[in-house]
Amino acid sequence: MLPWKTIIQIQKDCDTPVYLQIANSIIQEMKKGRVGPGIKLPGTRQMSEILDVHRKTMVRAYEELDSQGWIEMLPSKGTYTSKKLPEINPRRFSEKEVRKNSFPSTTGFPVKPNTKMREPVAPRRHIVGFHDGPDTRLMPVDELGRAYKSVLARAINAKHLSYVDTAGMQKFRTVLSDYLNTSRGLQTSFENIMITRGSQMGLFLLSIVLFSQGDTVIVGDPDYYYADHAFLYAGARIQRVKVDDSGIDVDAIEKVCRKKKIKAVYITSHHHYPTTVTLIASRRIRLLSLAEKYGFIIIEDDYDYDFHYLSSPILPLVSADVRGMVVYIGTLSKTIAPSIRTGYVVAPQNLILELARMRQLIDTQGDPIMELALADLFMDGGIKRHMKKALHEYHQRRDFVCARLAEKLSDVIDFRIPDGGLAIWARFHKSVPLAPLSDRLRERGVILSNGQIHDNSPVSLNSTRMGFAWMNETEAAHAIDLLASTIRERR
Repeated sequence: MLPWKTIIQIQKDCDTPVYLQIANSIIQEMKKGRVGPGIKLPGTRQMSEILDVHRKTMVRAYEELDSQGWIEMLPSKGTYTSKKLPEINPRRFSEKEVRKNSFPSTTGFPVKPNTKMREPVAPRRHIVGFHDGPDTRLMPVDELGRAYKSVLARAINAKHLSYVDTAGMQKFRTVLSDYLNTSRGLQTSFENIMITRGSQMGLFLLSIVLFSQGDTVIVGDPDYYYADHAFLYAGARIQRVKVDDSGIDVDAIEKVCRKKKIKAVYITSHHHYPTTVTLIASRRIRLLSLAEKYGFIIIEDDYDYDFHYLSSPILPLVSADVRGMVVYIGTLSKTIAPSIRTGYVVAPQNLILELARMRQLIDTQGDPIMELALADLFMDGGIKRHMKKALHEYHQRRDFVCARLAEKLSDVIDFRIPDGGLAIWARFHKSVPLAPLSDRLRERGVILSNGQIHDNSPVSLNSTRMGFAWMNETEAAHAIDLLASTIRERR
């Protein structure tokens, strides 16, 4: 007789009923070939004694197996595993073997690893540190919760619980269009906007729709890692152009255009990623002129336009585009919280249609209820109030962090106070290699990116983005003091 008590391990504190645990365990052994077809099973009384369960439990387990076709219950003969099961080479039982069923650790077929992309890493947001992004504690939780609940409570919105427009809810797109027209000088309608799950989804869709194998895309050096790899995945080639204190070098872009055909230029114009510099107005005008002259697309990623501390933000290139050369990307994931996966693409209608067609292959639609809730928050001023509060708070945090870094570490960290955004671009002295410093800080309970994601060549920039928005002043003081002490003790 098979060692059923060892094979079937019952977890009394499990949510799954005991009879189903028994049935599932037997099924797993049959799938593995260790219990073959046509094998007689112990009767319900005997099996209940072996497993120390009530006989009714065993009856229900056998009934479940019978209903699924795994066993045959023959009157006066007994219970047998189905003869129709496929023949599988059985595995030997070992008393030392762990009997708990487990999911395979690897596939039984080859999976080609993508060595060009870095492995996803745990965000470790539970640990204090210089995380890049907004402080989720400032999120307007109550207002958003009420808006979401209100949307669900309205009977008229029941129809939106099913499938909706792939490009996003028209109401939200209309409200967002009005907001962008007012705040960024655009002249859009809802038909020019597609809602995405964050700006990265917009970049990916644009790459698939716009680029063909071998197309050349100009990006900054350094640049946003995930944009570069979205373009590369679509088959494009990356041409890097230096970024200085005035933004991407437009003269260098023109030199490239004179030598070869350029498909697109990708820019983070307002606060260049990762260096935070703003593309000056004269370069913006010239870049738009070059796009019209040479016929390349400008992909303008304005990921944190809403957070600018020095005077008013410079209007995006798309606001001056009359020839349809600019595709504009934005997100509310930085404005509100990363978990609010709501980004958008602004473009002429023909491109929005193509993006919607492609989106159907990966994500039929977004989150219509969240979109309606956000529309309500825009309309009742909730988003505006939140942004005003967050802007004030982040401005103070920027000033505090910059002042304390200058006081404690000006001899080993070079940075400029950013005009906007949520992070500082910090260049560390060569005597302070970032990678080991990052490891030591993590061991002490503070997160600092090692900056390697920004390196586009074997030569390390030894620079990183130091987020200041995620920490309050008390947390920032602790993090900077620990950073200083860690650097000093190893020099």
